[in-house]
Amino acid sequence: METGYSILQSSNLFVECFRESMPLVVAMILLYLYYNKRISIVDTLLYAFATEAYTMLVIGPTFTATFFVGIFIFIEQAHKLFTDRQFIRKEYLFLLVLPLLSSIVVFLITQFYKDPFNYPGGRLYAFYTKPIYFYIKTYLPFFAIGAKIVQDRNQLSFEKFANSIKKIAVISCIIAAIQIAVQLIFRSVELSELLGLQNRYLLMEINGPLGIRVQALFSEPKIFSAFLSLAIPFFLRDRNYKGATVMFVVGILTSSQTFWVNIMIGGLLFFCLPKALPVRWKIISTMGMIIGIFLAVAASKEYFMKQYLANRNQPVYRLLLERSTYRYNNDIWSKNNVILGIPLQRDMELPVVDFLRDEPYLFISGYGAGNSTFIPPRYFFGQMSYQNRVEGIGGQNLNMRWFFILAEFGAVSLFFFFLILTKVAQNTPLFQRSYLAFLAACFFFSQIDLFLVIVALLCAYPNESLNENRHEQST
Repeated sequence: METGYSILQSSNLFVECFRESMPLVVAMILLYLYYNKRISIVDTLLYAFATEAYTMLVIGPTFTATFFVGIFIFIEQAHKLFTDRQFIRKEYLFLLVLPLLSSIVVFLITQFYKDPFNYPGGRLYAFYTKPIYFYIKTYLPFFAIGAKIVQDRNQLSFEKFANSIKKIAVISCIIAAIQIAVQLIFRSVELSELLGLQNRYLLMEINGPLGIRVQALFSEPKIFSAFLSLAIPFFLRDRNYKGATVMFVVGILTSSQTFWVNIMIGGLLFFCLPKALPVRWKIISTMGMIIGIFLAVAASKEYFMKQYLANRNQPVYRLLLERSTYRYNNDIWSKNNVILGIPLQRDMELPVVDFLRDEPYLFISGYGAGNSTFIPPRYFFGQMSYQNRVEGIGGQNLNMRWFFILAEFGAVSLFFFFLILTKVAQNTPLFQRSYLAFLAACFFFSQIDLFLVIVALLCAYPNESLNENRHEQST
């Protein structure tokens, strides 16, 4: 605990106790409101996701309100399944067994072909039990959430989802404004931590001209920025340009590259591609254009670096180019982290890419669910997480989620995940189709699993009202 997550903890005991108690409090309040029919299951999940700044680090960094809500729903759905009140559709049953098949293939590879993994402390048993832990803790709750959404689909709609997103976005921007004001006026780390900020995002030297990266109550600034980028299309569709401008400005203050990439994806997909183009073709076309842009930027990186170095004291240049130039600069690291023009995070995706390059047969099966802990530490040498890797603490929860599926489950599983998560019903409105394509494209760069699952199910099992169809025609 002390070695792995101390950087995430507050130095003030009262603040840390408050932060660690909030996930259970939030989860209980949301579940109470849901079962009393005050909010929908989608609202419950979205509000839980929007409060992940508070986490029970005494257990682990993933024990958030979303986790507790998901576990409760999983227990409920498991009870229904075992009492014959629930069944699993064939396509989802197939997805349910894919991690199991991947793990079996990985076990066979290590036994009969090659064992490329590292076992910290010689704990070989952990290699076989880790996938089970991942399956129960993360994978099954997602399926239970999906089942719950399908069960409640008569009370749900895409428009209600959009309204919830806009409402949470407005509330979160207000919280972000309060965080900025409190930090600039009081300069109190403890007070900022109570309001959801993490200490590491309060350092003037690395967090832009304001000395703060806003995150509202989201787990990280990049997650907050991803959420804002997903909300902006709804404000633009409803011609609420003031709201969209506010979202854009706050997104900039997160100092996250994820925000700019998602905005670029939205611009290309909504304004440059034909509206009637099938969802999967929109995703592929958008990603083709994004890769082309990244390749052009990578080819011109020397020019952008010179511009930044010549103007690095100007707030605008620091805000827009500081983190980008750091990503592309290999003078210090002496290791190329650019793939298809995309600068991979050196402590996240790059070690996994290097590992898979050295063991290319794992592209088929992946290295197994939850098995990133066993990637040899040498791939993380020079990073802050190196000692944790040596001791077997933590894993690689990659931000590039399609790549995460490829790395953990393999190319075969990735193919079927893509097919099922991009399936739409015939009567799905055009904007809803485009929004699903937008989410799937952003999923290449953002940790937005929950949003993709919700919208994918709303598109596969639509329940749009007459008023919503009229609204779609008018827009």
